[in-house]
Amino acid sequence: MNLEIRAAVARATRTVIPQWPLSSFIAVNPLGAHEFEDFDRVATTRPRKAFLADYETGRITDRDLTTAVLQRVPELTGAGNVALGNRVWTAAELVAAELVHADHHGMAPSTTTEPDIVDELVSKWIAAYLDPHPLWEMPNRHQGLWAAWTAMGCYDPHLSGTAQRRLRDLPHTADEGLAHALTMLGVHGSQTEAVLQREAQRLPGWLAHIKWRSDHVGDIDVTSYLAIRTTLRWALGLPAPDETATHLPESATVWERAASIISILSESPASPDTLAHVARILGLHPPQFHAFTWQNAYEDHYRRQLLASLSTTASGPADPRSQVVMCIDVRSEGMRRHLEADPSIETYGFAGFFGVPIRFARYQARGSIDAVPALLAARHMVTEATTDLHLARRRTSALRLRDAFAAGVHAGETVPAAPFALAETLGWFLGAGTLLRTLWPSSTHTVKRLRRHTTPTISTHVTIADAFTLDERVAFAETGIRMMGLDRFAPLIILAGHGSTSTNNLYQSALDCGACGGNPGAANARAAAAIFNDPDVRRLLAHRGLSIPDTSFFVAAEHNTMSDRIDIFDHHLIPRSHTVAVSDFLHAQTTASNLLVAERSTQLPGATGHSTARVRQRAHDWAEVYPELGLAGNSAMIIGPREMTRGVDLKRRVFLHSYRPECDLDGSALETIMTAPLVVAQWINHQYYFSTVDQNRWGAGTKTLHNAIGTIGVLSGHTGDLQSGLPLQSVAIGTTGLHELMRLSVLIQAPLDRIGTIISRNQVLRHLFDNNWITLTARNDQNSPWRRYSTYGWFPEPHLDPTTQGE
Repeated sequence: MNLEIRAAVARATRTVIPQWPLSSFIAVNPLGAHEFEDFDRVATTRPRKAFLADYETGRITDRDLTTAVLQRVPELTGAGNVALGNRVWTAAELVAAELVHADHHGMAPSTTTEPDIVDELVSKWIAAYLDPHPLWEMPNRHQGLWAAWTAMGCYDPHLSGTAQRRLRDLPHTADEGLAHALTMLGVHGSQTEAVLQREAQRLPGWLAHIKWRSDHVGDIDVTSYLAIRTTLRWALGLPAPDETATHLPESATVWERAASIISILSESPASPDTLAHVARILGLHPPQFHAFTWQNAYEDHYRRQLLASLSTTASGPADPRSQVVMCIDVRSEGMRRHLEADPSIETYGFAGFFGVPIRFARYQARGSIDAVPALLAARHMVTEATTDLHLARRRTSALRLRDAFAAGVHAGETVPAAPFALAETLGWFLGAGTLLRTLWPSSTHTVKRLRRHTTPTISTHVTIADAFTLDERVAFAETGIRMMGLDRFAPLIILAGHGSTSTNNLYQSALDCGACGGNPGAANARAAAAIFNDPDVRRLLAHRGLSIPDTSFFVAAEHNTMSDRIDIFDHHLIPRSHTVAVSDFLHAQTTASNLLVAERSTQLPGATGHSTARVRQRAHDWAEVYPELGLAGNSAMIIGPREMTRGVDLKRRVFLHSYRPECDLDGSALETIMTAPLVVAQWINHQYYFSTVDQNRWGAGTKTLHNAIGTIGVLSGHTGDLQSGLPLQSVAIGTTGLHELMRLSVLIQAPLDRIGTIISRNQVLRHLFDNNWITLTARNDQNSPWRRYSTYGWFPEPHLDPTTQGE
């Protein structure tokens, strides 16, 4: 393949965002490759009727609209007033009136590409290659996708005889195959990139996963995929795909718009001068602005209410007995709020991996997990060690015996003819188990608990000293303390990661953590606690001005976001001096947990009025498509001291990262927060945004039709594209929206010049803020006014009352 075609492949697929396998779900912005462009130019938003419905209910007000109009077109401030009917309209009010009364939304309708025969054939072969049958693997699979397909494709019974004959003598490499197919299709020169781009758009889910897999596994690549597509198209006698034309609604002229709005607002005809004046005003706000002016008004309304709620914040406890550090995940907000009802408890928000990126394997386990955000690489291998080797051997033997039995049953299900014998021998038992599991979902949990009791338990500790040097441990500890603004130390400090529990849920990993590869944070919490309790680490931290008292002890824990319980780990490591404090905390968390489950049940479908025990049983019900609500509703991120938000009900919608500027004199901690947790939060926010705004294009459809392809992903039905994004049940209840369609509003309490400097030297942040993918509002301190960031500098947050402004 010549270099021109190779370059065309790269250009044709450069905007494809890699899609992680479902077993390690990572939230992504599906339009992340377009962040260098303005959000309004590449994204889409809700239909006008949805905004009008919110306007009728007061969710969007006239003030929201005029504010959004003036932000969009500041020139309207000096455009003069117009007398129509019985009142005088400002220019902004006139434009807002047009938004409400005239339909010039200007959004192109959502289009879906109908699958063709090439899509169906390619989907079948890609699925067979990436999820091979354990006994019937594709021939030549070890040589790559192209070799495996060329060995089998010519025997495909869905192809005509002519097509099969064309596939019998293909080039040996994918590069040559793609060049050959393009030549046979008559595609040359400048047409090549456009044709490849249109082929790449046919099955975006499969292509996105292939792009991820080519980087992380290396057994498939984009070139092979496109070579197969174009070769099939030639073999079937089909032409190269044509460009799909997008037809925008025809816009009215500005004179027609002016005459229309005048007729609506006034019973009398307007003079020619008035008509011209109105036309000049409306001309400043063309129809292509309308949709996102509505969107800005919708978001401004929420942001203004959020800022107003922060003006009534309370101070923290004077002398806390316990401090709890939880993930910034929006689901932690509810737990923190209810825990803080106990005045002796103080909470902090920090990234759920606690700044300790590790690859973790349990004691003598065969596999490992990368307990680390996608932005980082796991370079430190951590495992478990124990002093009771005899008990450990018994436990390992018991677990391996159980694994062998499960593997034997699985093999019996997949080997030809064996399923008949399996049904005869185990069918009655499995059938009874299925019936029990269906009628009494909680029995599954009971069986698991009994099975655990039959397996010896051992006390372990994580091997931190083997994985990190002392300097690395000190660096991790210092960074963590400065980033979360931990300026005092309670006797008991709990580091709580988070995970979730659900049954028969292909999207389980999306509930564990959408940023950390779908892994719960227990291993990171244990590693971080071990580092903070290390006497050598504390000694060196003291030399750096960070003294942790000898009376303070760190404990690892995990917040289960389904049951909202916090479980403490490594009880055997807790000194006797702290057992009472731990007991007191467990009592407080039980109360908080029950309150939070009751609060959540009002939003879970079919859970209103149910007991907390019944709500928690959803975790074991294999027919339940709403085990919990995940991060639905996420809308903002607050970076600052907890005093800003303590006592405020943020409705489990806000990412909370603790930060104190006085603990971060050089601004490095804030820069880390803005370039890592903030970026991950916007990934999650945009994953929800686009999965909600267009399920067909960026969502995964309903769970009830999902067909798993191994641990790679799901199809909607038995064939077609690999589904991307979140399923319908993550963003809606039937046809009722569960997630509000809003871009992330970021609020920071830190010196504005420090924030501006950080943005100016980070291209990713400049793209996000300057191109309106997210918004930023900040203030220097609690007594300073809120300011909105723009490409031209900071300006006052519009329409906040003096109290909220802080001055």
